[in-house]
Amino acid sequence: MAYPTAPDPSAGGPSEVPPEWRPEIPRPGDRPAPREEVPDGRTSGLSRPPSDLPRPLRQPSQTLGTFLGDITRTGSWQVAERTTLMMFLGDVKLDLREVLRPGETLEISTYTGMGDVKIAVPAGTRVELQGFTLMGDLRHDVDPDAQGVPETGALVRVTATSLLGDVRVRTMLPDDGSKPPRGWRWTQKR
Repeated sequence: MAYPTAPDPSAGGPSEVPPEWRPEIPRPGDRPAPREEVPDGRTSGLSRPPSDLPRPLRQPSQTLGTFLGDITRTGSWQVAERTTLMMFLGDVKLDLREVLRPGETLEISTYTGMGDVKIAVPAGTRVELQGFTLMGDLRHDVDPDAQGVPETGALVRVTATSLLGDVRVRTMLPDDGSKPPRGWRWTQKR
């Protein structure tokens, strides 16, 4: 008795997959399509207010690093959805208060040899801090003025690896010109 056999997929011939199901494979030299179109800032002739305009999506990832020196980002700067910071000797200072949007999730990974990592986040942001320091602290502090602010749905997930140094995340109100706490004066606009 002969048993029926399955058809051999390597027998050749055209694929039975409809063309609309086939993924579009970019050719070398092709530029990827923009993730979202955003108006160039001109609001004349728009039927909706500027606050309702679509915001540009963030880059998926970015890497910042240095061997000797500091990495400092304050004000309005471009942060990616996943940011990786690598440094041997120096400090990392990131102020996310002007760049983090409500309902958004940012992931930050830091790898430092010797130096501190300080990250300022806006009030109402949920923070997940995890990692390892050989000699140092992992801390999340909330300013007394920022306590009781309703959650915005934003999340900052920090994963830190450090040999010698502290990793500190501080929830702060927007800069109103008053003096920030000691060690966080770099967040003050000049």
